[in-house]
Amino acid sequence: MSMNEPVPLHPEDRAAFESALRKALDTPEVRAALGRPGAPYTADELRARALAAADSLAAEASSEYATLLDLRSGSAADRPPAGGEGVKAVVAALAVLTPLLSAAAAAIFLLLGYGLRVAGAAGTPADTLVGTGWTAAVIAGVAGLAAGGGLAFTAARHHATERGAPPSRESLARAEAAWQRALLQRSLLPRLRRELGLPDSISAPPTPTPVVPEPRSRTRLGYSRPDFTGPDFSGPDYTGPSGPSRD
Repeated sequence: MSMNEPVPLHPEDRAAFESALRKALDTPEVRAALGRPGAPYTADELRARALAAADSLAAEASSEYATLLDLRSGSAADRPPAGGEGVKAVVAALAVLTPLLSAAAAAIFLLLGYGLRVAGAAGTPADTLVGTGWTAAVIAGVAGLAAGGGLAFTAARHHATERGAPPSRESLARAEAAWQRALLQRSLLPRLRRELGLPDSISAPPTPTPVVPEPRSRTRLGYSRPDFTGPDFSGPDYTGPSGPSRD
């Protein structure tokens, strides 16, 4: 199924479409428009108009809807048909019981036949029992080989099924939620806005630009020492340090 082509709305999805329509009618902007004087339509009239155009409205979310339908078809393809499990159970029981019963019958017939021969009762009954026993043994061998092949085939098929497992309920629920969200945002709300004369979208208020304060000179805090000037050692009045004289 191509996701670029509109997919007709299936009857089983009408309830989901109506649920998305109720959500669209219950949004604050639509309720406010319906409550203002001179509104062109009532809620019931909008609902009726949307339901009448359900297929064209659903086409706006056709890609998500196609994904949902593909998941459903894969799940249905992997689901066994009605009564299939019962038939498989009977076949499996026969595949297990046939070699067992044939082996048991072969053992009984061979014991009786060879027992009669040992007892000296050679003749038709003993030969018949021995022949029947060997026939049952051959049947047991063939049935055992068939059962082994069937088990190997079932195991290989089960392994392949696990690698390509059908979609889970969670994936189906996610696909349905994505479809309803696209249906609401891309189809129903734009249609209701046009019907009510509202803008196509409600723009968010502009984000205020933060005011950056201008840099100010920092006030110098703490103790500031007074200006200190050392003595002038090069002046003419300097007589040098005084110290004790030799006298």
